[in-house]
Amino acid sequence: MARKRMYQRPDGLFEKILVIDGKRVAFRARSEREVMQKIAAHREREEIGVTFDAAAAAWWKDKEPRLSPNTAPNYRLAMKRAVERFGTTPVKDLTPVSIRAYLEYLAHRGYARRTVNQHFVVLREICAFACERYNVMQNAAALVKLPDKLPQAKRKMPTQEEIEAIKRAADTPDGLFLNFLMYSGLRLGEALALTWADVDLEHEALHVRRSLYFAGRNQGELKAPKSDAGQRDVIYLKRLQALLEPHRGAPGAYVFGGDKPMSKRAYYCLLERYRRAGLDVTPHQLRHAYATLLFEAGIPEKTAQNLLGHAQLSTTMDVYTELREKKLEEAAQVLNDADF
Repeated sequence: MARKRMYQRPDGLFEKILVIDGKRVAFRARSEREVMQKIAAHREREEIGVTFDAAAAAWWKDKEPRLSPNTAPNYRLAMKRAVERFGTTPVKDLTPVSIRAYLEYLAHRGYARRTVNQHFVVLREICAFACERYNVMQNAAALVKLPDKLPQAKRKMPTQEEIEAIKRAADTPDGLFLNFLMYSGLRLGEALALTWADVDLEHEALHVRRSLYFAGRNQGELKAPKSDAGQRDVIYLKRLQALLEPHRGAPGAYVFGGDKPMSKRAYYCLLERYRRAGLDVTPHQLRHAYATLLFEAGIPEKTAQNLLGHAQLSTTMDVYTELREKKLEEAAQVLNDADF
């Protein structure tokens, strides 16, 4: 008996439809042989399952637009390291043992608990994404706990030399931006979203109502701060007034950027310029310098929480506890060096 020919569509393509996992899947090609090759390749992929690098790439395409400009680089790095580790391994073949070994590898390289945990979060999300999108039956990362006794990272303060250099550069555009961050304590996105209408000289306040998120694009997008606590009024210090007021623009203009907020490219160029000048500090470090200023001035933790826009008082308490410990260490050093 002659073999039944495969259905040929009006456009000349051969087609075979199979029901896979309850869904009709059409395979088309210019010849019957190519159709059968496509079916064989599909079955092989189904048997092997999605590879980790493929799942990670799809996850990143979905995730990146929803990340803040501060978070995206860290997530990208964590994803890159995970891909280097697991590569083309099918996600279904990952085991709790292999994932635990990866976390211990990171720990042995000296990464702090916060860094290892962030890498773990990214790995867990990629595996969960594979379960949702590619029918992987189990998220092996969900069965693993973070290794115990990982070192806690210490916040790095700008050195006194760096702070003095920032003060000296106050009459330059880049230096003005750094001084603003240091004397306002605003997050990067909050500072970039500020208009002159938000800079209230009469009441000596900075009204923080928005934040700028780049979300993978050069021109940022304005949104509400990440928590309700982010919407706040910050003291417009007289020292900052003296630096900023000579540059005051129209109410609707952005303090840093003009008619539009500063772009991502312009911000990275600014970073590169002051790094070349020997100022290797980050906006978060300058925010920590502001927290130190509050501590040195004896501002209570609850007031500091409101000024810093922390959603949880415990975050502010952690900063203050660290600063107290530093003061005790400095006092011990003075006493040990004293000749009495």
